[in-house]
Amino acid sequence: MYDFENMDQRLIAYVNIFVCANRLQAIMDSGLEDITAKQWLAITMIDAFPEPPTLKQMAEMSGVTHQSMRQIVDRLIDKGFLEVVPDKKDKRAIRLVKTEAANNIRTKKADQNISFVYRLFDCLSNEETTAYCSALAKLCDRLNELKEENDS
Repeated sequence: MYDFENMDQRLIAYVNIFVCANRLQAIMDSGLEDITAKQWLAITMIDAFPEPPTLKQMAEMSGVTHQSMRQIVDRLIDKGFLEVVPDKKDKRAIRLVKTEAANNIRTKKADQNISFVYRLFDCLSNEETTAYCSALAKLCDRLNELKEENDS
């Protein structure tokens, strides 16, 4: 059996990243009507860009491969949530634009969307939430560094 009291906290945190991600995805998948959590995330990420993003930009931001993002985007296009627009400067690039349907994604419990986020974090104090956000940002930065090391 595992001795969690004496286990290195970094190992516990590492495992908990996956456990939390899996649980969050399962809860979100069960609450969305027409799309998966990963598809919802892709649609949401589009708003983070000053102009409609390319597939490459989306893949880089989400941390998935170009091929994985392509599969997500293709499904969203098939479902009518995204449209592809040719880039005006680079003929090889395509830009991803949300449709009206994407702006009106339905959930099984529409009134609980933002409420869920607040309920998730209400177990943390403001200080803990701030510390969590700071630590998570540092981990994301470190993952980018490790990816660069791995790619070279």
